[in-house]
Amino acid sequence: MQQTIGYIQGLIDQVEDNLSEEINVVQLANSFNISPWHFQRTFKALAGDTLGGYIRGRRLTEAARLLSTTDLGIIDIAFRVGFNSHEAFTRSFKAYFGQSPKDFRRNMPAVMLQEKPLLTMDLVDHLANEIDRQPLIITTPRQIIIGIETPIPSPFTTEVAYCDTLMPSWLALVKREHEINDLPPTAFYGITVSPSGNFTEDKLNFIAGVPTASAKNVPAGMAAHVFPEQQVAMFKVAIIDKETVLRTIDYIYGYWLPNSPYTRGSGSDYELFEEADGFIDPGQGSYYVIPIISV
Repeated sequence: MQQTIGYIQGLIDQVEDNLSEEINVVQLANSFNISPWHFQRTFKALAGDTLGGYIRGRRLTEAARLLSTTDLGIIDIAFRVGFNSHEAFTRSFKAYFGQSPKDFRRNMPAVMLQEKPLLTMDLVDHLANEIDRQPLIITTPRQIIIGIETPIPSPFTTEVAYCDTLMPSWLALVKREHEINDLPPTAFYGITVSPSGNFTEDKLNFIAGVPTASAKNVPAGMAAHVFPEQQVAMFKVAIIDKETVLRTIDYIYGYWLPNSPYTRGSGSDYELFEEADGFIDPGQGSYYVIPIISV
């Protein structure tokens, strides 16, 4: 675990020293010999933000400091913190601080300019304080899932809240699930799919689906996803609530996985709703499932 903290802290130090430089997630992940998906999940769990969101926040915070303490021109500050145009810088700065760089310099508001985070074992322990369960480790058979596919903003590369964009897929699935199987489904799957497999795109695909025996006859407007036989870790999520799910994911990637005898396998994470009767009832609960490989 100390090694995990070390490489994330090293990345944070690198970002701080090179705010104007572009960060390549795939290259960073390869340098640590882990997948981009695992890297970004781990970073978010330990640093409290996506890599893209963290870099953007640190650049804008440094810009605010320069506006407050120097006479540099606004366009010079924009270039110094990695923005390629005055317009893009002004738009991002206003969204972050609630006023334009010009107004910020004139008003000198009393805002707290956060320093870079220092990662410690105390922080990691805090992530696990409310987690008192271990996952179920099983080998699942090959599974075919058919459902409604919807493009969504990536939770790794954008700050857009994507959870609310999933509901239309679930509602459409409920209306059309009879087209997939003759019998009502006993389980629902929520799958986030990366076209590249690296989860570095701005747009991902979300499938709200049900298991079926064959992918030969996919109804019009639906998509099929095949899970191979694989070893997985299944984490129980007490309620269907986006904050609870996100805390569980942070725990998995920030604490459990680095301390477990497993590494993340290839493929997609997914949510599993078993024996789902009105599965969108928040009192029901689910499993968050990740593919794993024994070390």
